[in-house]
Amino acid sequence: MRTLPLSAATQAILDRIKTYEWALDVYGMSQSRAVRLVKARTEIRINKAGIGPPYNNVYRRYVLELVKTFRTRTRDPLARAIPLAIRKWANLDLAVPLLEELLGDCFLRFEQHGYAMPGRGLARLSSDENRACTQSSQSGKRRRRTTYAKALQKGRVALRGGNTIEEQVELQRQGSLLASDIARRLKPILQTRGVSGRAIIPYYNFAQQLGRLSRAYGGRGLEIAAADLLDLAEAKGLDGETLRALAQALFGISVPS
Repeated sequence: MRTLPLSAATQAILDRIKTYEWALDVYGMSQSRAVRLVKARTEIRINKAGIGPPYNNVYRRYVLELVKTFRTRTRDPLARAIPLAIRKWANLDLAVPLLEELLGDCFLRFEQHGYAMPGRGLARLSSDENRACTQSSQSGKRRRRTTYAKALQKGRVALRGGNTIEEQVELQRQGSLLASDIARRLKPILQTRGVSGRAIIPYYNFAQQLGRLSRAYGGRGLEIAAADLLDLAEAKGLDGETLRALAQALFGISVPS
């Protein structure tokens, strides 16, 4: 796994997130409202850096991911997710110092907005009360399951540009077959390496993402994209040798250590 040196300012932000007892008020806020808080400050930062189209839009996408991370996580999970986000966008050749400065802008603005007041803790339900709530929710009318084709017809799923309903249903069917084939071939490889149960899920997600890359890229471009994806997965705690074995066995992609 490639090292990702973080500045002292970024490390100070992570330390404050982990140690401060209150959660930022942005936690649980809507995405649009949270983005409005940081938009002016981050736009000034991107413009001052002299970033022009189309790369300024890539930095804006990074800011949107940061905002989502602050909205959906707090304390230790937030402190772990931020370096992963920086690593992900650094692998796309974005400047790490500017990524860290944008992180500082977002955190400072969210901290200025305030912290949520700690709520008074409620007593936990007993096992009998919890079982009664579960049974009452399951005893109601069950929701009917619908097919992908019916969801498209009712407008619950968006059609891709230029596709008919029949064409998109066929693409979805082919994607399901590919996913099933990857799962079938992946399981014995993981079992030989002692990975089982719920620990299989992140490796399956990695294989699915790598499969999409293999269908979109080729040659040297695929090798670079696969190396970046493996580096990010390894940073999340997955075993690097197992990831390389999956890439080679499933897709014939060799990723150097």
